[in-house]
Amino acid sequence: MVDQRTPVTARLALVALTALLAGCGAVDGAATAGEIDVRALDVGGYTTAPAEIEVGRKPTDGPILEGLRMAGAVVFPHEVDESLTDSWGTDVLDTPRRTADASAISNVNLETLERHGMIVGFDIAEGNRAFDSATPTIETDARVTRVVLLRFPGDEAAEAAARDLEATDFAVSPDNQAVPIPGYPAAHAHWRPGIKTIGATFAHGEIAVSLFLQHPTPDVDALAQRVADVLDAQIPLLDAFTPTAPDQIAELPRDPDDMLRRALIPGPANQQIAISSREFASWSGRATLHYRPNEPAELSAAWDNGEVDSVAHSYSTTLFRFRDPDAATRFGDTWHDTLSASAHPVPVPEGVPGAHCAERRAGTAPALTRCYVSYRGYGAFVSGPEPTSVRRQAAAQCALLANAQ
Repeated sequence: MVDQRTPVTARLALVALTALLAGCGAVDGAATAGEIDVRALDVGGYTTAPAEIEVGRKPTDGPILEGLRMAGAVVFPHEVDESLTDSWGTDVLDTPRRTADASAISNVNLETLERHGMIVGFDIAEGNRAFDSATPTIETDARVTRVVLLRFPGDEAAEAAARDLEATDFAVSPDNQAVPIPGYPAAHAHWRPGIKTIGATFAHGEIAVSLFLQHPTPDVDALAQRVADVLDAQIPLLDAFTPTAPDQIAELPRDPDDMLRRALIPGPANQQIAISSREFASWSGRATLHYRPNEPAELSAAWDNGEVDSVAHSYSTTLFRFRDPDAATRFGDTWHDTLSASAHPVPVPEGVPGAHCAERRAGTAPALTRCYVSYRGYGAFVSGPEPTSVRRQAAAQCALLANAQ
């Protein structure tokens, strides 16, 4: 990310001033000069007390937490092929069944995954156009790359799994032919002549990489080179990743960056919620890039310049940790200033300085209201269909950030 740091002494003065004059800037006790009193905010029935995240630990948490760590080790397809501008989905694959159902893995491979002790996977796909559920991808000339990282108990298990996954998939059709991958003699790959897709697997340490690519035309040489290009970018990321020992996965922290306890959780206080990559999870380091806005360019730049290093997602709330208060404020201002034509500003929660809210309509779907609030180096979006409720969520998130200090 772009580094735009100021000298240390100037930074300290700026942070102190911004914390007092911008954002929520308060505590749950008596307010002092320059702060707002969060007790006066209309938070409805939403809780403003930080949650005890570890109390809610579930047996299913460990593999998902390891999958979230792997989210920072996967290559983004657009980093290899800049034409892949549209996200086609990303998720933790927390069971062999979910993994077998992923597009990059043949659905005949459930037994293979179970036999080799698959622990968890992480899946990402991008294309050069928006995903269209109404039209089978193979019937289009879309350019697509899908990458799945599969974690196994050891190097030998990953290597055997990569070999067997390919063998099982290869056997599905008598027309399949093996394809050598330039620079990767240990890779396993195949295609069907005349079909514009390729499947490939490659083991590296305890992780098997499974790839599925589609090309605009059935060009096997181009497909093989694209596989090699993805592996060229993926392998260094795996080298920098340290898998958690299998017997320690169950003990991975649910809130490694102290972010989830700061994120608004709808419903009553002290809920015990299982970790879910889609609904309730923390994303650290490079994994935060899964939340980076791709457009407009001004908002992408505000994210990059803000050096976001942690994200927490809690149902209708997404919380970011920026470099400093100024970066958190600037990101919200930029979002407000670059709203799309389908969105328009709406009233903000009363008494919350610097808040922004907008309503957006998409086709025949109900309008969605979204608000942004910031406190110190944190910024958060809350959203929902009912504007008054969303404003109360925003006020509650503001108070929660103050109370979590």
